Amino acid sequence: MFGLGRIRDRYYRWCESVKFLSRNKGMRAGKNLDLRLSQYIHCAGSVVLGDNCRLYCWDASHGKPFDREPEIRIGERVHVTRNLTLQCTSEIIIEDDTLLASDIVMIDYNHGMSPLPDSYLDNDLELTQGIHIGRGAWIGNNVIILGGVEIGEKSIIGAGSVVTKSIPPYSIAVGNPAHVIKQYNPSTNLWESIRTNNEVDRAASKTM
Repeated sequence: MFGLGRIRDRYYRWCESVKFLSRNKGMRAGKNLDLRLSQYIHCAGSVVLGDNCRLYCWDASHGKPFDREPEIRIGERVHVTRNLTLQCTSEIIIEDDTLLASDIVMIDYNHGMSPLPDSYLDNDLELTQGIHIGRGAWIGNNVIILGGVEIGEKSIIGAGSVVTKSIPPYSIAVGNPAHVIKQYNPSTNLWESIRTNNEVDRAASKTM
C-alpha cells in the first residue's frame, strides 16, 4: 500500500505540473518542479525556474480557518537558480526582474506558539499579509523570508540572511535577523554604509 500511495502522489504532482505549465506558457522550468494547488500559482511567460523548485499553496479545503484564497504571482523576467521553496496561505508576490539565488525559502504563515496542544502542529496557523518582493531585487543563497515582509525595489539580501521585517528600496540587508547595512545614493551612484545608533552615539561622545 505504501508503494501505491507514493505512485499516486507522484502521478498527482505530475498532473499538477502539466496543468500549471499549460496555463503559464512560455516560462521555463527545470527538473522536479513540485506544486500544490497550482490553480493559485501564476507565472509570467519569461520566468525561469531552476531545478527542484517547490511552490505550495493551502486553502480552506485543508480544514484551516482561511478567509481568502492564496496567491503566488511571479512577474516578468524573474530568474530562479534552483531549490526555491514558497509556502503560501495569503500571498507571495515576486515582481519583475527579480533574481533569486539557490536554496531560498519564503513562508507567509506560522504554526502558532501556544504550548498547550501536544504539538505545535495542532495550533491554528497564524496568517500574515503575505510577502512582497519588489521589482529588480536580488535575494542571495540560503535566505529565509518570513510572512508580513516587504522587500523594496532593487534591494539586495545577503546570503544566509533571515528576513523578519520589511527592507526599504535600494538597500543592502544582511544577518539574522536581517538589517540594513548600506543604501544606494543616486547622487553619488554609490552604495553607502548606514551608521547604527551605537556608532552615532560613539561619534557624538568623541566631540563632547
